[in-house]
Amino acid sequence: MRGFPPIQIFLLCLAFIALAVPLSHLTGTSTQDKPATKAEKKAEKSSGARLRVRYAHRPATLSVKIADKELVGEVTASPLEIKTTLLAADEGVDVFLAATWPEGTPDTALTLEVEPDGLESRTETRWSSGAALDEVLSFVWTR
Repeated sequence: MRGFPPIQIFLLCLAFIALAVPLSHLTGTSTQDKPATKAEKKAEKSSGARLRVRYAHRPATLSVKIADKELVGEVTASPLEIKTTLLAADEGVDVFLAATWPEGTPDTALTLEVEPDGLESRTETRWSSGAALDEVLSFVWTR
């Protein structure tokens, strides 16, 4: 025995409506927040940090840069500690490290430790080849 097609279409439409109501409440009732401006984003993501530079042999010149900002003024005794602010530390930070040593200095290690406020410290060590070192160090944190 066959059913009556108009009743079958009516029941099918009724089933779609019954499913559409809860789905529309799940997907269609989100509120739209206004997007944050760039200044607010930078203010939210900037944090204080400490950088420590350790070396066995004192370099003749030392350059530590983050986002084109020179952080080292003069080379002093190891460890050298610098206080700075990092923008978007939770996204990662690239540190440009360059050093030269006087002639006759053996290959030596230079260690950079970055410790942002509220995040754990990260340490990278690089060895010089000859009397120079020129590296880009990437530090990444996950929350």
